[in-house]
Amino acid sequence: MTTRVEIMNDFLAINVRPGKTIQDIVEASGSALPFGCRDGECGTCVVSVESGMEYMSPINEKEKAVLKTLNESNPKARLACQMKVVAHGGLVRLKY
Repeated sequence: MTTRVEIMNDFLAINVRPGKTIQDIVEASGSALPFGCRDGECGTCVVSVESGMEYMSPINEKEKAVLKTLNESNPKARLACQMKVVAHGGLVRLKY
């Protein structure tokens, strides 16, 4: 089974299997979501998970540290390079 990931800015919808990072999905889809270091250090790939957080991996310590450094106060904010789809059958909607 798959989970549908919608990248709202690009009007893209991709069905993916659990285990894929948002970075993997974005690079395969042609989205314009920007990436910098691709390792969770720079914060270039901050996205807002508008819905479907329950289908994504929990926020990790690296993400927490970078979001704090960026003074990111949106509780929906995540780093696209760090989060993975972990459950199937859902819908994840992202904005960048």
